[in-house]
Amino acid sequence: MNRIPAWPRTILKRARAAISASLLVLLAGACNINQGGPPEPAPSAPVAFPYPPFEIRTDVAVPLQPPLLDAARFALQVTVDSRLSNDPDEGDLYQRYRSQIAPEIDNPGIRIPDIYVGQTGGALQRAVAARELPDGAIEVSICLYDTPGLYAMKKDGELVKPPGGSDGLWRPKVKWTAQKAAVGPAPTGPRWLLMNSGVLLDITEQEMSAVCGPFRPDPFIQRPPEPTAATPPATPR
Repeated sequence: MNRIPAWPRTILKRARAAISASLLVLLAGACNINQGGPPEPAPSAPVAFPYPPFEIRTDVAVPLQPPLLDAARFALQVTVDSRLSNDPDEGDLYQRYRSQIAPEIDNPGIRIPDIYVGQTGGALQRAVAARELPDGAIEVSICLYDTPGLYAMKKDGELVKPPGGSDGLWRPKVKWTAQKAAVGPAPTGPRWLLMNSGVLLDITEQEMSAVCGPFRPDPFIQRPPEPTAATPPATPR
């Protein structure tokens, strides 16, 4: 079973704002010196995150032969990148994901700043089927199991279960092709490319259970991990 750790969390897309804010602070500081006012208070230190990072484990649960096996492994990897790069702090990972997808499915939207200090826990993505389509693409059925679950820490130190952590079924389509990706240079030869994310938003619980139920991990654990360091004291709201 592969373990794909979440990347360190940093504040994304704030460099420009930080530079502007720094200039404002310098100007305000100069005014305070001229007026003999008290110095500005030092900014508060970032809240430490005392839990292990969120990680997504992957495996292939059924016997497959190449090219279906290779397609399943790529589909697992690129869908993990898709999920983890939804974190607005993961700009580099998001660009890596875009370098592995077809331009037709590229949809770079506004990335909203994160409201959490960090995420912990884990999930399992399991490839349970793969089939070749008439156009040469390969469709992989991937079951998403929310175990031990996704948890996030708010700025006051409270650990919560945010929206988005749930079981699911995706059927991404991948293709061995020399087609150019959404970003990056033209490839020198064929490689795997994600042609369709295959996120099934309208699937029912019964339909998902029929596909993913037989491969559901047992025991199905749902609890946050123990902290690796002392939990920081709660800050005033």
